[in-house]
Amino acid sequence: MDDELLKLGQNLSLSYVEVTRVEIPLDLWNSDTDLPGFCVVGRLLSHKSFHFEALRSTLTTAFNPIRGMDMKMIDGNHFLVRIDHHVDRKRVLDNSPWAFEKNLIVLQPVATEENPMNVILGWCNFHVLIHDLSLGKMNKEVAAFTGNHIGRFKEVDMASASGLCEGSLRIRVNLNITKPLKRVLCLHTTIRDEQLITFTYEKLPNFCYLCGCLGHLSRSCELQLQLDFINPRENSPFGPWLQAPPPPTPPVHCQK
Repeated sequence: MDDELLKLGQNLSLSYVEVTRVEIPLDLWNSDTDLPGFCVVGRLLSHKSFHFEALRSTLTTAFNPIRGMDMKMIDGNHFLVRIDHHVDRKRVLDNSPWAFEKNLIVLQPVATEENPMNVILGWCNFHVLIHDLSLGKMNKEVAAFTGNHIGRFKEVDMASASGLCEGSLRIRVNLNITKPLKRVLCLHTTIRDEQLITFTYEKLPNFCYLCGCLGHLSRSCELQLQLDFINPRENSPFGPWLQAPPPPTPPVHCQK
């Protein structure tokens, strides 16, 4: 249906009357519908069809808002979530990524003056572990520099540098979900110091072991359509080793 509408729009020749500007009173234009709650637009990163009621039930349980929430489909695999309290919405966004049937759910906040279908849903926040950094390089500056080379750096968990993540530095990064996951990065200086670091990702959903992209598995990767494609089988360039274990729970100190 969407493709048919797109073709219709491309072939549509508008008359002069149709494109004439019509002035709308300012008070009418500014009278936005007062939607209760705080909205988030979402996208399920999958080419497969899915049952919306199952998605709604799963996310309602996973988000577990104190005040409540509601969901409705917008179009295709896009949906709108209305969360009743801003604290609940912040917690939902802070705990991304989320997944449904192991497929990534991309979420972005949306304001009442925005069209949800115009919100870019090509980026998602992940916790990434940086491995193989020397102890002296496990600092905020190196974390930010590295994070901005694999995505958009958000923050660093400096507690991870104290050994909670087994010698890895844990950062929060906004990743471009249309690009392959980064496996390694070679850091070097002008005096030829060089260090190869590797990455693993927490809460990693379905991704392709052939191309490293999120949203599909190897069996449906378009790389297999290339004439010179050779199936690497167990020697795939990407694999489950990119999945980081969940962070350890900090110890609870009880007061006597």
